[in-house]
Amino acid sequence: MVNQFIKGSIMLVIIFAIALFVAFIYAYNEIKLDMNKIINYSPKTSSVILDYKGNKIANIMQGQHRLYAKYNEMPPYIIEALIAIEDTRFFEHNGVNPDAIIRAMTRNFKAGKKVEGGSTITQQLVKKILLSPKKNYSRKLKEAILAMKVEDKLTKEQILERYLNEISFGRGYFGVKTASKGYFHKDLENLTLKESALLIGLPNAPSYYNPVRHLDRALKRANTILNRMKNLGWIKEDEYLEAIKETPKIYNSSLTQNIAPYVTDEVVRRLKKDFPNIKTGGYTIYTTIDMKQQEIARKALRYAVKKTAKRYRESINHTTLNGAFLSVDNKTGDIKAMVGGIDYKKSAYNRVTMMERQPGSAFKPFIYQVALDLGYNPATELTDVARTFQYYRNGKRVIWRPENYERNFEGFIK
Repeated sequence: MVNQFIKGSIMLVIIFAIALFVAFIYAYNEIKLDMNKIINYSPKTSSVILDYKGNKIANIMQGQHRLYAKYNEMPPYIIEALIAIEDTRFFEHNGVNPDAIIRAMTRNFKAGKKVEGGSTITQQLVKKILLSPKKNYSRKLKEAILAMKVEDKLTKEQILERYLNEISFGRGYFGVKTASKGYFHKDLENLTLKESALLIGLPNAPSYYNPVRHLDRALKRANTILNRMKNLGWIKEDEYLEAIKETPKIYNSSLTQNIAPYVTDEVVRRLKKDFPNIKTGGYTIYTTIDMKQQEIARKALRYAVKKTAKRYRESINHTTLNGAFLSVDNKTGDIKAMVGGIDYKKSAYNRVTMMERQPGSAFKPFIYQVALDLGYNPATELTDVARTFQYYRNGKRVIWRPENYERNFEGFIK
Protein backbone atom coordinates (compact mmCIF):
# COMPACT_ATOMS: atom_id res chain seq x y z
CA MET A 1 0.00 0.00 0.00
CA VAL A 2 2.81 2.35 1.00
CA ASN A 3 4.81 1.42 -2.09
CA GLN A 4 1.85 2.15 -4.32
CA PHE A 5 1.42 5.54 -2.63
CA ILE A 6 5.11 6.37 -3.13
CA LYS A 7 4.97 5.26 -6.77
CA GLY A 8 1.82 7.31 -7.29
CA SER A 9 3.43 10.37 -5.73
CA ILE A 10 6.51 10.00 -7.89
CA MET A 11 4.36 9.68 -11.01
CA LEU A 12 2.43 12.82 -10.06
CA VAL A 13 5.68 14.74 -9.55
CA ILE A 14 6.99 13.53 -12.93
CA ILE A 15 3.72 14.41 -14.68
CA PHE A 16 3.71 17.83 -13.01
CA ALA A 17 7.32 18.45 -14.04
CA ILE A 18 6.60 17.42 -17.62
CA ALA A 19 3.48 19.59 -17.70
CA LEU A 20 5.47 22.51 -16.29
CA PHE A 21 8.21 21.99 -18.87
CA VAL A 22 5.68 21.81 -21.72
CA ALA A 23 3.92 24.93 -20.44
CA PHE A 24 7.25 26.74 -20.28
CA ILE A 25 8.17 25.74 -23.85
CA TYR A 26 4.73 26.83 -25.05
CA ALA A 27 5.03 30.15 -23.24
CA TYR A 28 8.56 30.65 -24.63
CA ASN A 29 7.25 30.31 -28.19
CA GLU A 30 4.06 32.28 -27.62
CA ILE A 31 5.40 35.33 -25.76
CA LYS A 32 6.28 37.73 -28.54
CA LEU A 33 6.70 41.23 -27.17
CA ASP A 34 8.50 43.86 -29.21
CA MET A 35 12.12 43.12 -28.27
CA ASN A 36 13.38 45.74 -30.70
CA LYS A 37 13.45 48.27 -27.82
CA ILE A 38 16.25 46.23 -26.27
CA ILE A 39 17.94 44.68 -29.32
CA ASN A 40 18.19 48.00 -31.19
CA TYR A 41 18.41 50.10 -28.05
CA SER A 42 18.19 53.80 -28.84
CA PRO A 43 17.11 55.84 -25.80
CA LYS A 44 16.53 59.58 -25.73
CA THR A 45 19.92 61.11 -25.05
CA SER A 46 20.72 64.63 -23.89
CA SER A 47 22.75 66.99 -26.08
CA VAL A 48 25.62 69.09 -24.76
CA ILE A 49 26.50 72.68 -25.69
CA LEU A 50 30.19 73.66 -25.42
CA ASP A 51 32.11 76.91 -25.64
CA TYR A 52 35.01 77.39 -28.06
CA LYS A 53 37.45 75.74 -25.62
CA GLY A 54 35.26 72.69 -25.11
CA ASN A 55 33.95 73.78 -21.70
CA LYS A 56 30.34 72.82 -21.04
CA ILE A 57 27.75 75.59 -21.26
CA ALA A 58 24.67 73.42 -20.71
CA ASN A 59 22.96 70.05 -21.09
CA ILE A 60 19.73 70.16 -23.07
CA MET A 61 17.16 67.41 -22.80
CA GLN A 62 13.53 66.42 -23.12
CA GLY A 63 12.25 64.32 -20.25
CA GLN A 64 15.06 62.07 -19.02
CA HIS A 65 18.62 63.39 -18.73
CA ARG A 66 20.89 60.71 -20.18
CA LEU A 67 24.47 60.89 -21.47
CA TYR A 68 25.13 57.65 -23.35
CA ALA A 69 28.25 55.60 -22.59
CA LYS A 70 29.62 52.79 -24.74
CA TYR A 71 30.75 49.62 -22.97
CA ASN A 72 34.42 50.38 -23.66
CA GLU A 73 34.02 53.74 -21.86
CA MET A 74 33.04 52.00 -18.64
CA PRO A 75 35.96 51.28 -16.29
CA PRO A 76 36.42 47.72 -14.97
CA TYR A 77 35.54 48.82 -11.42
CA ILE A 78 32.03 49.81 -12.56
CA ILE A 79 31.41 46.43 -14.22
CA GLU A 80 32.90 44.42 -11.36
CA ALA A 81 30.98 46.35 -8.69
CA LEU A 82 27.70 45.85 -10.55
CA ILE A 83 28.16 42.12 -11.06
CA ALA A 84 29.45 41.61 -7.51
CA ILE A 85 26.36 43.10 -5.87
CA GLU A 86 23.63 42.31 -8.42
CA ASP A 87 24.43 39.13 -10.33
CA THR A 88 27.67 37.30 -9.48
CA ARG A 89 27.08 34.54 -12.04
CA PHE A 90 26.13 36.98 -14.81
CA PHE A 91 28.73 35.67 -17.27
CA GLU A 92 27.71 32.04 -16.59
CA HIS A 93 23.89 31.92 -16.81
CA ASN A 94 21.64 32.22 -19.87
CA GLY A 95 19.44 35.01 -18.51
CA VAL A 96 17.93 33.23 -15.51
CA ASN A 97 19.79 31.99 -12.42
CA PRO A 98 17.79 29.19 -10.70
CA ASP A 99 20.21 29.14 -7.73
CA ALA A 100 19.59 32.84 -7.06
CA ILE A 101 15.83 32.37 -7.31
CA ILE A 102 15.82 29.47 -4.83
CA ARG A 103 18.15 31.34 -2.46
CA ALA A 104 15.97 34.46 -2.60
CA MET A 105 12.77 32.46 -2.00
CA THR A 106 14.35 30.74 1.02
CA ARG A 107 15.60 33.98 2.58
CA ASN A 108 12.34 35.79 1.94
CA PHE A 109 10.35 32.92 3.48
CA LYS A 110 12.53 32.89 6.61
CA ALA A 111 12.33 36.68 6.97
CA GLY A 112 8.59 36.78 6.38
CA LYS A 113 9.09 39.57 3.84
CA LYS A 114 11.07 40.31 0.70
CA VAL A 115 14.72 40.86 1.64
CA GLU A 116 16.38 39.60 -1.54
CA GLY A 117 15.51 39.43 -5.24
CA GLY A 118 16.41 36.60 -7.56
CA SER A 119 16.34 38.52 -10.83
CA THR A 120 19.45 38.62 -12.99
CA ILE A 121 20.76 41.79 -14.61
CA THR A 122 19.16 40.66 -17.87
CA GLN A 123 15.79 40.15 -16.16
CA GLN A 124 16.04 43.61 -14.59
CA LEU A 125 16.76 45.12 -18.02
CA VAL A 126 13.72 43.35 -19.51
CA LYS A 127 11.51 44.55 -16.67
CA LYS A 128 12.65 48.17 -17.03
CA ILE A 129 12.24 48.40 -20.81
CA LEU A 130 9.55 45.90 -21.82
CA LEU A 131 7.34 45.09 -18.83
CA SER A 132 5.25 46.92 -16.25
CA PRO A 133 6.42 47.11 -12.61
CA LYS A 134 3.32 45.12 -11.55
CA LYS A 135 4.34 42.11 -9.46
CA ASN A 136 2.68 38.77 -10.23
CA TYR A 137 3.67 35.27 -11.36
CA SER A 138 2.61 35.90 -14.95
CA ARG A 139 4.95 38.90 -15.26
CA LYS A 140 7.82 36.99 -13.62
CA LEU A 141 7.36 34.17 -16.14
CA LYS A 142 7.41 36.63 -19.05
CA GLU A 143 10.45 38.33 -17.52
CA ALA A 144 12.38 35.03 -17.33
CA ILE A 145 11.44 33.95 -20.86
CA LEU A 146 12.24 37.33 -22.41
CA ALA A 147 15.55 37.43 -20.53
CA MET A 148 16.58 34.14 -22.16
CA LYS A 149 15.52 35.47 -25.57
CA VAL A 150 17.59 38.62 -25.02
CA GLU A 151 20.61 36.52 -24.06
CA ASP A 152 20.16 34.63 -27.31
CA LYS A 153 20.35 37.86 -29.34
CA LEU A 154 22.89 40.00 -27.46
CA THR A 155 26.34 39.51 -25.98
CA LYS A 156 26.90 39.94 -22.26
CA GLU A 157 28.76 43.18 -22.92
CA GLN A 158 25.85 44.58 -24.94
CA ILE A 159 23.44 43.71 -22.13
CA LEU A 160 25.62 45.49 -19.58
CA GLU A 161 25.90 48.55 -21.82
CA ARG A 162 22.13 48.79 -22.15
CA TYR A 163 21.55 48.20 -18.46
CA LEU A 164 24.03 50.84 -17.27
CA ASN A 165 22.59 53.41 -19.68
CA GLU A 166 18.95 52.67 -18.83
CA ILE A 167 18.79 52.63 -15.03
CA SER A 168 18.16 55.65 -12.82
CA PHE A 169 20.81 56.85 -10.36
CA GLY A 170 18.51 59.38 -8.71
CA ARG A 171 18.17 63.18 -9.00
CA GLY A 172 17.06 62.79 -12.62
CA TYR A 173 20.32 61.14 -13.74
CA PHE A 174 19.73 58.23 -16.12
CA GLY A 175 22.76 56.17 -17.03
CA VAL A 176 26.08 55.78 -15.25
CA LYS A 177 27.85 58.44 -17.34
CA THR A 178 25.20 61.02 -16.45
CA ALA A 179 25.51 60.17 -12.75
CA SER A 180 29.31 60.41 -12.89
CA LYS A 181 29.13 63.87 -14.47
CA GLY A 182 26.36 64.97 -12.11
CA TYR A 183 27.59 63.75 -8.74
CA PHE A 184 31.36 63.94 -9.25
CA HIS A 185 31.84 66.23 -12.30
CA LYS A 186 34.08 63.49 -13.71
CA ASP A 187 34.36 61.38 -16.83
CA LEU A 188 33.89 57.66 -16.21
CA GLU A 189 37.55 56.92 -16.84
CA ASN A 190 38.56 59.17 -13.93
CA LEU A 191 36.36 57.55 -11.27
CA THR A 192 38.02 56.04 -8.21
CA LEU A 193 37.12 52.59 -6.89
CA LYS A 194 35.05 54.16 -4.08
CA GLU A 195 33.20 56.47 -6.47
CA SER A 196 32.42 53.51 -8.74
CA ALA A 197 31.03 51.50 -5.84
CA LEU A 198 28.98 54.46 -4.63
CA LEU A 199 27.36 54.90 -8.04
CA ILE A 200 26.54 51.21 -8.41
CA GLY A 201 24.88 51.26 -4.99
CA LEU A 202 22.40 54.00 -5.93
CA PRO A 203 19.92 52.25 -8.31
CA ASN A 204 18.82 49.89 -5.55
CA ALA A 205 17.06 52.83 -3.79
CA PRO A 206 18.04 56.16 -5.43
CA SER A 207 16.19 58.42 -2.98
CA TYR A 208 17.28 56.54 0.14
CA TYR A 209 20.94 56.46 -0.92
CA ASN A 210 20.96 59.95 -2.47
CA PRO A 211 24.55 61.08 -1.69
CA VAL A 212 23.62 64.77 -1.72
CA ARG A 213 21.17 64.33 1.17
CA HIS A 214 22.26 61.04 2.73
CA LEU A 215 26.01 60.68 2.15
CA ASP A 216 26.40 58.40 5.19
CA ARG A 217 23.91 55.91 3.73
CA ALA A 218 25.53 56.06 0.28
CA LEU A 219 29.00 55.45 1.78
CA LYS A 220 27.74 52.52 3.85
CA ARG A 221 26.16 50.96 0.77
CA ALA A 222 29.39 51.54 -1.22
CA ASN A 223 31.43 49.86 1.54
CA THR A 224 29.12 46.83 1.40
CA ILE A 225 29.83 46.52 -2.32
CA LEU A 226 33.58 46.93 -1.74
CA ASN A 227 33.49 44.17 0.88
CA ARG A 228 31.67 41.91 -1.57
CA MET A 229 34.30 42.61 -4.24
CA LYS A 230 37.09 41.82 -1.78
CA ASN A 231 35.46 38.56 -0.68
CA LEU A 232 35.15 37.50 -4.31
CA GLY A 233 38.86 38.23 -4.80
CA TRP A 234 38.21 40.94 -7.38
CA ILE A 235 40.10 43.65 -5.47
CA LYS A 236 43.13 43.34 -3.22
CA GLU A 237 43.22 44.02 0.52
CA ASP A 238 45.19 47.25 0.14
CA GLU A 239 42.78 48.51 -2.56
CA TYR A 240 39.86 47.73 -0.28
CA LEU A 241 41.37 49.52 2.75
CA GLU A 242 42.25 52.60 0.71
CA ALA A 243 38.76 52.77 -0.82
CA ILE A 244 37.05 52.34 2.57
CA LYS A 245 38.85 55.45 3.90
CA GLU A 246 37.87 57.64 0.94
CA THR A 247 34.99 60.11 1.15
CA PRO A 248 34.27 61.41 -2.39
CA LYS A 249 33.31 65.03 -3.01
CA ILE A 250 29.66 65.23 -4.06
CA TYR A 251 28.29 68.09 -6.17
CA ASN A 252 24.73 69.36 -5.82
CA SER A 253 24.25 70.17 -9.51
CA SER A 254 21.17 70.97 -11.57
CA LEU A 255 20.30 68.67 -14.45
CA THR A 256 21.04 71.24 -17.14
CA GLN A 257 24.08 72.79 -15.43
CA ASN A 258 23.15 75.79 -17.59
CA ILE A 259 25.63 78.63 -16.99
CA ALA A 260 24.64 80.76 -20.01
CA PRO A 261 20.85 80.42 -20.47
CA TYR A 262 20.47 83.14 -23.12
CA VAL A 263 23.15 81.43 -25.25
CA THR A 264 21.53 78.02 -24.70
CA ASP A 265 18.09 79.23 -25.75
CA GLU A 266 19.48 80.87 -28.88
CA VAL A 267 21.39 77.75 -29.90
CA VAL A 268 18.23 75.63 -29.56
CA ARG A 269 16.11 78.21 -31.40
CA ARG A 270 18.48 78.29 -34.36
CA LEU A 271 19.02 74.54 -34.64
CA LYS A 272 15.62 73.02 -33.87
CA LYS A 273 14.30 73.56 -37.41
CA ASP A 274 17.11 71.54 -39.02
CA PHE A 275 17.45 69.16 -36.07
CA PRO A 276 13.98 68.45 -34.60
CA ASN A 277 15.55 66.01 -32.13
CA ILE A 278 18.10 68.54 -30.92
CA LYS A 279 17.21 67.79 -27.27
CA THR A 280 17.09 63.99 -27.56
CA GLY A 281 19.64 63.13 -30.26
CA GLY A 282 22.76 63.14 -28.11
CA TYR A 283 24.48 65.89 -30.11
CA THR A 284 27.65 67.71 -29.08
CA ILE A 285 27.21 71.34 -30.13
CA TYR A 286 30.27 73.58 -30.44
CA THR A 287 29.88 77.36 -30.22
CA THR A 288 32.19 80.38 -30.54
CA ILE A 289 31.29 81.59 -27.04
CA ASP A 290 34.14 82.30 -24.62
CA MET A 291 32.79 81.66 -21.13
CA LYS A 292 35.33 84.04 -19.55
CA GLN A 293 34.08 86.85 -21.77
CA GLN A 294 30.51 85.73 -21.14
CA GLU A 295 30.92 86.15 -17.40
CA ILE A 296 32.59 89.57 -17.84
CA ALA A 297 29.71 90.65 -20.11
CA ARG A 298 27.10 89.47 -17.60
CA LYS A 299 28.72 91.44 -14.76
CA ALA A 300 29.27 94.52 -16.94
CA LEU A 301 25.61 94.61 -18.02
CA ARG A 302 24.38 94.22 -14.47
CA TYR A 303 26.72 96.99 -13.29
CA ALA A 304 25.52 99.37 -16.05
CA VAL A 305 21.84 98.75 -15.32
CA LYS A 306 22.39 99.09 -11.58
CA LYS A 307 24.21 102.40 -12.05
CA THR A 308 21.49 103.75 -14.36
CA ALA A 309 18.72 102.62 -12.02
CA LYS A 310 20.43 104.36 -9.11
CA ARG A 311 20.34 107.60 -11.11
CA TYR A 312 16.55 107.28 -11.23
CA ARG A 313 16.47 106.23 -7.56
CA GLU A 314 15.37 102.70 -8.36
CA SER A 315 16.57 99.36 -7.02
CA ILE A 316 18.00 96.92 -9.55
CA ASN A 317 15.63 94.26 -8.15
CA HIS A 318 12.55 96.38 -8.88
CA THR A 319 13.52 98.55 -11.84
CA THR A 320 11.94 98.08 -15.27
CA LEU A 321 15.25 99.02 -16.89
CA ASN A 322 17.03 96.27 -18.75
CA GLY A 323 19.67 95.80 -21.40
CA ALA A 324 21.71 93.42 -23.49
CA PHE A 325 25.36 92.77 -24.32
CA LEU A 326 26.91 91.33 -27.47
CA SER A 327 30.65 90.84 -28.00
CA VAL A 328 31.90 90.07 -31.53
CA ASP A 329 35.42 89.23 -32.71
CA ASN A 330 36.20 91.93 -35.30
CA LYS A 331 38.46 89.67 -37.36
CA THR A 332 36.26 86.58 -37.59
CA GLY A 333 32.75 87.82 -36.78
CA ASP A 334 32.49 85.13 -34.10
CA ILE A 335 30.14 85.87 -31.24
CA LYS A 336 32.23 85.62 -28.06
CA ALA A 337 29.60 86.68 -25.52
CA MET A 338 25.86 87.26 -25.55
CA VAL A 339 23.73 88.31 -22.58
CA GLY A 340 20.07 88.93 -23.37
CA GLY A 341 19.07 90.56 -20.09
CA ILE A 342 20.13 91.21 -16.51
CA ASP A 343 18.14 88.33 -14.97
CA TYR A 344 17.12 85.27 -16.99
CA LYS A 345 14.89 83.96 -14.19
CA LYS A 346 12.75 87.11 -14.38
CA SER A 347 12.81 87.39 -18.16
CA ALA A 348 14.01 84.83 -20.70
CA TYR A 349 13.41 87.35 -23.49
CA ASN A 350 16.68 87.74 -25.41
CA ARG A 351 17.10 91.45 -26.11
CA VAL A 352 20.05 90.74 -28.43
CA THR A 353 18.30 88.54 -30.97
CA MET A 354 14.57 89.04 -30.36
CA MET A 355 14.30 92.80 -29.92
CA GLU A 356 12.91 94.54 -33.04
CA ARG A 357 13.60 98.17 -32.16
CA GLN A 358 15.52 100.25 -34.71
CA PRO A 359 19.19 100.77 -33.81
CA GLY A 360 18.95 104.52 -34.49
CA SER A 361 22.22 106.48 -34.37
CA ALA A 362 24.00 103.46 -32.90
CA PHE A 363 24.16 102.18 -36.48
CA LYS A 364 26.00 105.26 -37.83
CA PRO A 365 29.55 104.08 -36.99
CA PHE A 366 29.06 101.06 -39.24
CA ILE A 367 27.94 103.31 -42.13
CA TYR A 368 30.88 105.67 -41.56
CA GLN A 369 33.31 102.74 -41.62
CA VAL A 370 31.94 101.55 -44.99
CA ALA A 371 32.27 105.10 -46.36
CA LEU A 372 35.88 105.36 -45.21
CA ASP A 373 36.64 101.98 -46.77
CA LEU A 374 35.20 103.28 -50.07
CA GLY A 375 37.48 106.35 -50.05
CA TYR A 376 35.22 108.98 -48.51
CA ASN A 377 36.59 111.42 -45.92
CA PRO A 378 34.99 113.98 -43.54
CA ALA A 379 35.31 116.72 -46.21
CA THR A 380 33.55 114.75 -48.96
CA GLU A 381 30.40 116.44 -50.28
CA LEU A 382 27.26 114.30 -50.28
CA THR A 383 23.90 114.80 -51.95
CA ASP A 384 20.89 114.94 -49.60
CA VAL A 385 17.91 114.48 -51.92
CA ALA A 386 14.69 112.48 -51.91
CA ARG A 387 15.11 108.87 -52.99
CA THR A 388 12.75 105.96 -53.43
CA PHE A 389 13.67 102.29 -53.01
CA GLN A 390 11.62 99.21 -53.71
CA TYR A 391 12.00 95.64 -52.59
CA TYR A 392 9.84 92.53 -52.27
CA ARG A 393 8.57 90.96 -49.05
CA ASN A 394 6.68 87.65 -49.24
CA GLY A 395 6.21 88.22 -52.97
CA LYS A 396 4.74 91.72 -52.56
CA ARG A 397 6.42 94.93 -53.68
CA VAL A 398 7.28 97.35 -50.87
CA ILE A 399 8.14 101.05 -51.42
CA TRP A 400 10.50 102.77 -48.99
CA ARG A 401 11.21 106.52 -48.98
CA PRO A 402 13.71 107.47 -46.26
CA GLU A 403 13.35 110.90 -44.67
CA ASN A 404 15.38 113.17 -42.40
CA TYR A 405 14.07 113.82 -38.91
CA GLU A 406 13.13 117.38 -39.99
CA ARG A 407 11.34 115.93 -43.07
CA ASN A 408 13.41 118.13 -45.42
CA PHE A 409 16.36 117.76 -47.79
CA GLU A 410 19.49 119.97 -47.78
CA GLY A 411 20.93 119.26 -51.24
CA PHE A 412 24.76 119.26 -51.18
CA ILE A 413 26.16 118.89 -47.67
CA LYS A 414 29.51 118.29 -46.03
